Amino acid sequence: DGWFWDDDGSVFDDDIDWLATAGITKGCDPPFNLKYCPGSSVTRGQMAAFLVRALGLTDSGGGDLFTDDDDSIFEADIDKLATAGVTRGCNPPANDRFCPTQNVTRAQMAAFIRRAVDYIT
Repeated sequence: DGWFWDDDGSVFDDDIDWLATAGITKGCDPPFNLKYCPGSSVTRGQMAAFLVRALGLTDSGGGDLFTDDDDSIFEADIDKLATAGVTRGCNPPANDRFCPTQNVTRAQMAAFIRRAVDYIT
């Protein structure tokens, strides 16, 4: 049933399938993307990809906006998210790093969602 084999029986199965149908998630096991990993945490880099897809962001602002994401597969998404003003970085007040491999805290998620809603309104 649905998009991923590892979310069957989850109370979030419908929500996860909605995200996949909308193109917001591709799965957690590239390049196959047969799994969602519903019990795993989300990194800041992964969250950037989710939000970029959800908001349809395309402007990278020229790229390379943070010093610590050059080796990240999410660098382009991170740059798009920063250009849209949805993220400012992980080390205020300098905000020259994104910390793509760190997990997103609930407080950071609140800021991401607030700025994302501001972006679309």
